[in-house]
Amino acid sequence: TLKIALSLASNLGDPSDDVSITHAAEDMVSKSEADALRQLINDSQPFSSDLHVPHFSMESGPTASQVLVMGPDDFIVAVVSSLNRPFGSGIITPSGVLLNSQMLDFSWQNRTMNSSIPRPQNLIRPRRRPLSFLLPTIVRPSEGMCGTYLCLGANSGDKALSSIVQV
Repeated sequence: TLKIALSLASNLGDPSDDVSITHAAEDMVSKSEADALRQLINDSQPFSSDLHVPHFSMESGPTASQVLVMGPDDFIVAVVSSLNRPFGSGIITPSGVLLNSQMLDFSWQNRTMNSSIPRPQNLIRPRRRPLSFLLPTIVRPSEGMCGTYLCLGANSGDKALSSIVQV
């Protein structure tokens, strides 16, 4: 299931100048696509190798932080920040704010930090947002206010997805 999700995520990027990315995202959450993908999942045999699963290698280390808070009114807030690597870009503003290095989340034409092959949907361009694997997750009861509430988060790029799913 995670291999399928990561394969689909490789088609994502900033949708502001590419309508195919919007269509890919809409397809990912459609019931018909979910039914088709469900047929690929089989616990008794290995995953089919004909579905491209990109390898994302991110630098490890304490690069993301988050605060997950639930108030007495049952509102849950998740705030996530990422410098992308220890000490971010290494640039500190005059007011003392450490700038991130989210530029590394883009695919680069000749080399890339987060993928073995540059993905056209995530190439660096003016006014484009990079693909990110920050995944603050809030789970609450489907009906009413009684039940178990859960706030999760993880770092380490694409490994965040598998970490959250396992919890």
